Amino acid sequence: MGRRQRGHRNAPARAGLDVWKHRAAERHSSDVTITLTTAQLRAICPGAPAGAVAALNVILARTQSVTDLRAAMLVAQLAVRSDSFTLLEEEDGSRRALTPYFGRGWIQLTGLRNYRAAGAALALDLVKHPELVVPHNAEVTAWFWSAHRLHAFSDVGDVHGCTRAIDWTATRPRQLALRRVVYEQARWVLAGSRHFAA
Repeated sequence: MGRRQRGHRNAPARAGLDVWKHRAAERHSSDVTITLTTAQLRAICPGAPAGAVAALNVILARTQSVTDLRAAMLVAQLAVRSDSFTLLEEEDGSRRALTPYFGRGWIQLTGLRNYRAAGAALALDLVKHPELVVPHNAEVTAWFWSAHRLHAFSDVGDVHGCTRAIDWTATRPRQLALRRVVYEQARWVLAGSRHFAA
């Protein structure tokens, strides 16, 4: 089984499809990064452990997630990819059995090419020590998001494009539908952030 953080494995909360559209206007300041509270994260993703907030805020800052659109996409993609921020290593499967470069971190960094590139960027020897992705989860996840320019999809609300850029195998209808539900919930929570005090 994969390594998990403490917390229950609940599916991320569903949201009304149109509620967030009537909430507060988008934040567009170029120098203010979105910061989540524990209450906000739990409203988006009830199964997320409280300890996930600190690392998630590091990722939001490192990726310059300065709008609700950017923050919502990042949180939604990572929530689904990491099973509500509890999965730090890919669970047992064919890829894990065949290579040391199986999915690790909330982004599920996979493959020698990505491990080598992340290691070079972060001054970590991830080729010889791929397990270092886990204790450096925030840095690796932020690097992947920025290196693959995923905010280009975030800025236009392109859930399908962002999902495909992260992992093209995750674009089946049911998987995309789950990401859209969490994305819409994140948009609603962030737009109504005044209701979710820390």
